[in-house]
Amino acid sequence: MLPYALLSKQAHEKGRDTVIKLALSDLDNTLIPYGQGRASDAAIAAVRAVNAAPGVLAGPISGRTVAMMSWMFEADAADCFQTGVFVNGQVVRLRGRVIYQEAPARKTLERLVSYLREREGERTALTSYDNDRENSDVVVGITDDELARHPKAFHAFHRTAAHIPAGTYVKNNIHSDHSRAHMEALRQDLVRDFPEFDFVFPSASASTLDILPAGVSKMSGLTILMDQLGIGLNEVCVFGDSENDLAIIEGVPNSVAVSNAAPEVAKAARWHIGAVTEDAVAGALLDIATAAKTGAMPAFMREESENPCDAGASPTCVSSAPMG
Repeated sequence: MLPYALLSKQAHEKGRDTVIKLALSDLDNTLIPYGQGRASDAAIAAVRAVNAAPGVLAGPISGRTVAMMSWMFEADAADCFQTGVFVNGQVVRLRGRVIYQEAPARKTLERLVSYLREREGERTALTSYDNDRENSDVVVGITDDELARHPKAFHAFHRTAAHIPAGTYVKNNIHSDHSRAHMEALRQDLVRDFPEFDFVFPSASASTLDILPAGVSKMSGLTILMDQLGIGLNEVCVFGDSENDLAIIEGVPNSVAVSNAAPEVAKAARWHIGAVTEDAVAGALLDIATAAKTGAMPAFMREESENPCDAGASPTCVSSAPMG
């Protein structure tokens, strides 16, 4: 398989009139403001509009598990996540069926639990989430009393365990109440001591680390989904904001950054829209749904000379000129 950068270059050279057939959005701080809890009615309606359009699918490309989708979209919006990439590429679904799933090696994770305990004490620990069941998340390697002493790190958790429980615990993180600078230093050591894993910050400010099997990313999951659908990179649109989106932002020609994206994401993205708090992704998805009906490129992706933004027609439209 060709490198992502070369694939992206070749896709650009195929022309800019390709119809988008797959639109995937990161969730936290891209489709949904961090802390809001669920997708807005406008965002849900926009995903449904794309899925109702001819020949195109929409869904998440997220670090979250499939089980978490039921509260991020709510139960009556399950149609919004039938297709997508989850757990940063470790789980891929197509029309409600899991077509790929990969969990980090348990033996190595257990070694990591001991490593964190010895190096960091009770303030930093592995957290694990079952991909298929809600309310199954657990902090591994600390006690209930220690959990209660560190609400900043573990406020969302209610269970502890000495070892990773049985089940489909595909998603794993490191949570801590230390500073981001401290966690960046920890990551350097982890990269050296655990080459089996990749360690990625899920946002520009978080002190949490995502743990992935080495080489797995949102881009690798997207590639699996594209192969199943028989589509090319230039027929895909992705939306993102943070470090764990960089692989898709750099690898997909029609990549879109929200205005609140991290600087490196904004710089790498081809297209730029408004902020997550403005439901900018919802507006762009509606553009994609409209374009699918006519066989055109979405309005916000057109060249500057053709872009309705030049006339101020749409709040989601932007210039194709790169930022930064």
